[in-house]
Amino acid sequence: MEDQSNLTVVLRLKGGSDTVEDLSPPPKQLDEDVETTEAPDMISWEDDSNTPRAKMSCGHAITPETLTTFCESLLSAGKYVFKCPYISPSRVYCGKEWTYLEVRRLAVLTADEKKQFETKISDNYLRKGMGIQECPKCHSLCERINKKQKRVVCPLCSASDGVEFHFCWHCLHQWVGGGIEKCGNDSCGGEDPRLKILRDCKKKTIVGVANCPAVRACLKCGMLIEHEKACKHMACVCGQKFCFICLKPDLNGSYQCGSYDSPCEIADVQKTIPADN
Repeated sequence: MEDQSNLTVVLRLKGGSDTVEDLSPPPKQLDEDVETTEAPDMISWEDDSNTPRAKMSCGHAITPETLTTFCESLLSAGKYVFKCPYISPSRVYCGKEWTYLEVRRLAVLTADEKKQFETKISDNYLRKGMGIQECPKCHSLCERINKKQKRVVCPLCSASDGVEFHFCWHCLHQWVGGGIEKCGNDSCGGEDPRLKILRDCKKKTIVGVANCPAVRACLKCGMLIEHEKACKHMACVCGQKFCFICLKPDLNGSYQCGSYDSPCEIADVQKTIPADN
């Protein structure tokens, strides 16, 4: 070293505790009766045998954490329908719709996540879904004047192609053939998919009243609500309040069927979606 040069010594000392506190949330645990699979997660490709992966209704695998994150991204993008994103090696897109009830259960949503999801679903639906759908061809937003109409014409596609482009309001596929009731697509039942959920839902006892449907559609926005526990009075995220048993709405802040725990007459299974009437 030359005279008057400086030598700086830096000591690397091990500081703090040997134990680093893990602040991440605990792994989500699927219910014992949930069907699991050894197939890798369709999005993250997680295939650790110690990481449980739920088998969705379409048959594809996903962890609760991945499912939560994926659905959050859809809601942030303004969507209110959850569809399987799986693409096979031969480039075939699944696209099967998952109900919110399925997502809520298999994503093992926390109470806060349920509230966030339901608020976002309602907001997105009210903003986009009340009389507006996305054209499956050009992806522009189309409005139907008659809310009971199933066959819809996209004005942008029709103008650009010189031929009217018709699509089905329910399955969002191009309309095949003539008629106005059935779109001609094998995968479409010709009705709002929420109606099947209302028909097929399990029955339960609520405040002593047996055989009450466990799922109802909100009287205002049509969002499906599943009864979990406690009283019969419901308050949808859109603001509508009603009785889950008799389906009577509240009037001037009061329920028509008595207190929260008083039995009342069961209303029939809903055969229409209120917001579409």
